[in-house]
Amino acid sequence: MTPLSKSFSVLSNPAVIGLDIGATLSDIRNTFKSLNSMIGHSYTGGPLFRIAAYELSELGILGAELAFNHNDCLDALYFQFEKVQYPHLLEYLQNAFTWVSQLDSLQGNFIAIFSHGPIEITLDPQRPGNSCFLSYTSQTFKHAREAYTAAINNSDLLPCTS
Repeated sequence: MTPLSKSFSVLSNPAVIGLDIGATLSDIRNTFKSLNSMIGHSYTGGPLFRIAAYELSELGILGAELAFNHNDCLDALYFQFEKVQYPHLLEYLQNAFTWVSQLDSLQGNFIAIFSHGPIEITLDPQRPGNSCFLSYTSQTFKHAREAYTAAINNSDLLPCTS
């Protein structure tokens, strides 16, 4: 299997390597040994981790970040991959999942949003260089992110008290 076909297999179905929404942190740690130091906190109160590049390189994936909820269940998954895969992945996602919307991109391709049951899948080519992002997010994570963003945006409207 070529690196592109390996990464396509994982990107189109992360469950093949144990990265499905709802999987537990302890189960994922059995597969990916580099999940030993948090890089932050998730919108849903759990830890945020990055999988080390050496664990992804043989899969043809450039990077991955995992966000867990307060119960240590995977809530969101972000993959970084080579932009050359965008058209093939877009075609697959269009045939496999429910199309929700698209947003225009300044980079020539568009951001495509799909759903699969309660999971939102976003294909985002708007990255500098030769990479794209693909995310799988739970509804809980999506709503928490939207609430956080709204709170930040609304804080700009508050008057200064100094």
